Amino acid sequence: MRTRLAAALVLLLLLSACRARQETAEQIQRPASVIVYITPTPIPTLVPTAMRFPPTNTPETIAVEEKSNITAANCEEALAAHYAKASDSCLAGQTGYFCNGGLPPKLDPASNALNALAAQAEAIQIERLQSPPLSAAAGGGLLWLRLEKNILMDALIIGGVSISNRVSAETGLARWRSITIESGPSASDCAAMPSVGALVVQGLYGRTASVFINGVATEINGTLIVLTQADTTKFITIEGNVLLVAYGQSVTLNVGEQLNLRYETGDWNRPAQLPGEPVLLEYDLIKHMPIRLFDRPVPIPQPGYAQTQGGVNMRVAPDIESQLLFQVPAGETMGILGASSDGEWLHIRFGNGDTGWMSAELLAGRHGQIHSVYDITPAPPQRYGNYARQAKVNVPPGGNLREAPDTAFRVKRTLPFGMVVKLLARSPYSPWVKVEAEDDTGWMALFTLETEAVISSLPIDYNVPLPPRATPTPSFSFGGGHAYPNPDGGY
Repeated sequence: MRTRLAAALVLLLLLSACRARQETAEQIQRPASVIVYITPTPIPTLVPTAMRFPPTNTPETIAVEEKSNITAANCEEALAAHYAKASDSCLAGQTGYFCNGGLPPKLDPASNALNALAAQAEAIQIERLQSPPLSAAAGGGLLWLRLEKNILMDALIIGGVSISNRVSAETGLARWRSITIESGPSASDCAAMPSVGALVVQGLYGRTASVFINGVATEINGTLIVLTQADTTKFITIEGNVLLVAYGQSVTLNVGEQLNLRYETGDWNRPAQLPGEPVLLEYDLIKHMPIRLFDRPVPIPQPGYAQTQGGVNMRVAPDIESQLLFQVPAGETMGILGASSDGEWLHIRFGNGDTGWMSAELLAGRHGQIHSVYDITPAPPQRYGNYARQAKVNVPPGGNLREAPDTAFRVKRTLPFGMVVKLLARSPYSPWVKVEAEDDTGWMALFTLETEAVISSLPIDYNVPLPPRATPTPSFSFGGGHAYPNPDGGY
């Protein structure tokens, strides 16, 4: 009897092992999607946000799974979680490198160098790159390209974009100074997603980025969005101004304007026409661009721009009784962020990031329909993820925490080297920031801190006392203004 029981037990164990091997083989043959749970979201949620990444990492295979829990109701949260992960992965990337913040792109020459999230690849080793389209459920393509210092250009590739280097190694010129791009549509699984892939190019504050895009010479003093649709390249200025030159003919785009150029089918090396007159930007086309992913977050402006013809007061709110910030001189061109509900005030933004309210009837310029209407001033956009508000004391003796943003004010305490602080606001008249350190708040000079945060995206605290001595007069042109980390240009 015992012998029969032992034999039966051995047989049962063998059958179980065979079934386990069979199941393992089936799992290898039919890989399942990996689910990565990301808890941080812009809006608190009771359960983690799920992001699904398909097992085959090619642009053609980012279809949404049938069992995906991404719906129209929660897709914006899922998309924001994807953006936050991408931001944390790549915003501190190296100059001269691509950094992958999403699904793997296709590379030419063929390589797996950018397959992993946060992977970096030297730009001079890549001739062509094709990123997969965005999808709220699947993720999609997000890549940063930071070029050599003599180009002074940071670029963000959003969604389905094919981008190629057009500079031959034999010329000795900087690689990626001349490029071609072609955009593709996004997956239609979220209304909050850009409808088309795009290239976002930014120059440093006060510095000009010079690059050829689809055969057009561009000098970028601000932020430019470039995308293609059908046989047309669209150059869209959302900050500062951009000079475009094609066939010896130049066009200047003010903030809120775009230039449409037609090309022969499949040939993005040169336009098929001379550049015409700028038109107002297509707001619906770019309104969902993930501006908090930009190296310098920039609000999407309304179509067109405003100009001062004489001195015009700028205030903190759309109310004649609100605090006066300063009087803006004649000849300034500004982006329009929105309008008050009564239409009497425009919320404007200078090229240096400063914002305020001006009486609409005192401004010239040209603009189209204003889509954003509000009476409470919105906070400036800040980066996604951990870089948004964090800084670290980087002077060995420690950094002084003061009562107000100037050395004339009393030192509250000295913060030790390496201490992490939270950024709260910036000064209206000096390169200082208000910080929270443990259970205390105060002001610190920017040179005593190390941070990846965008200082111009911090709100300005206009309620601080003025120092006893004279202070510099703010500059209203692009590259002037307040509290930037690098006085020679930067973010």
